[in-house]
Amino acid sequence: MKILLIDNNTEHKRALAEALVGHDVEVQKYRPGLDFHTADKDLVILSGGGGEGREIYDVHQAGHLWYQDEMDFVLKCDKPLIGICMGFEIICRAYGAKVEEMPEVLEGKYDLVVTKKGRSILSYDKLKQHEAHKWRVKKAPRGFRVLANSPTGIELIKHKKKPIWATQFHPEKGGTLSLKGLVNQTH
Repeated sequence: MKILLIDNNTEHKRALAEALVGHDVEVQKYRPGLDFHTADKDLVILSGGGGEGREIYDVHQAGHLWYQDEMDFVLKCDKPLIGICMGFEIICRAYGAKVEEMPEVLEGKYDLVVTKKGRSILSYDKLKQHEAHKWRVKKAPRGFRVLANSPTGIELIKHKKKPIWATQFHPEKGGTLSLKGLVNQTH
């Protein structure tokens, strides 16, 4: 499969590379004004962030958020799409959800509750996943179904009509739902 990986300066580059072994992956490091190379790709993945300290509400220039171009891309993208952590936040924000900062960073393996809809799609009752984030979404963006939650917020969503999936957790770091499993779900 040909994959475009948009690197939001993830701290998990090695885990992503290992999780995507066997695929033809082109990596583009995100910056405002990026020309997204999707023409021959089968899937687009938006990585997590954290490596350079940019956050979802950081401003690039007056009236323009740092991730605004990526949010605009998400709304126009005609390829299957997976968002991980920062990628989840970008997708949620692009589709109108409020992304809020938590009082403290959440990091480690956590049990997630799979919703009824999530059970019918994933065939799991619970997920144990690696989390490393300080932002959360409590109300699903328009057009999305919530597939899993945690006490801090929404953890896994899927668009109702488009092949878009997003995880607040890091499936590339292992857990019940691996990135490989998620990639397989998109096709």
